Amino acid sequence: MTLLTNRDSILEAIRQHPGKLGRLFIEAGHEHGLDKMIEAAKRAGVSWRVLSGDEFARRFKGVRSHICLEKEDFEYASPEDLLGLLKDGAEPFFSALDGVFDPQNLGNIIRSAACFSDSGLILPKDRACSVNDTALNIARGGAEHVPIVRVTNLARFLSDLKKRNVFCYGLDERAEKPLWDVNLAGPICLVFGGEDGLRRLTKETCDELVTIPSNPAFPTLNVATSFAVAHYEVVRQRRKRAQNGNKR
Repeated sequence: MTLLTNRDSILEAIRQHPGKLGRLFIEAGHEHGLDKMIEAAKRAGVSWRVLSGDEFARRFKGVRSHICLEKEDFEYASPEDLLGLLKDGAEPFFSALDGVFDPQNLGNIIRSAACFSDSGLILPKDRACSVNDTALNIARGGAEHVPIVRVTNLARFLSDLKKRNVFCYGLDERAEKPLWDVNLAGPICLVFGGEDGLRRLTKETCDELVTIPSNPAFPTLNVATSFAVAHYEVVRQRRKRAQNGNKR
């Protein structure tokens, strides 16, 4: 059972998947500031209960919130669901993470993926953080808006995408070509590494390595920040192309 404590995450879960929720618990004395939340729960048929301060603290030890929602464990999408998006003429853009272990980074990445309409987020099953309570709360509801899949072998799945004409760009601070010098139209996948960068096999599987230009004296960006910057560039290019009549 997952426990959501962030208000935005709770509200999005109620709006998007009320059938997968348990009970909403509110600490006594804080009901009036949560009128919107309670009304949403009532409309969605989600049961809720007010607990005294002592009872709330006993039940949810260590939680720094006045509201908690019990939810079924996160359900990953199927890799086949992402492959199914590759229809004739479709231009989805996916993202893959290689060696991201910090759930706070993952939560911020999920939030950015939802904000920039990422078609799907790909995580390896091993050597990576899973979508846990921390990631879901940091994502502030973003996980309700972007498909997230887990794959046994990331390099193999990237190869499967390439066979379906998805161009894979690996983000690498040591690469020579800037991200904004490549054409990000068409079906693409952006691949991001953790603190140690992309693993060798992942890097070799990518079609091309690109970098986000930065201060040479301090070139390292946090992976969640790199993710947001790169996604902004994808959206910027695609919107500009749409305004110009989809000329590539």
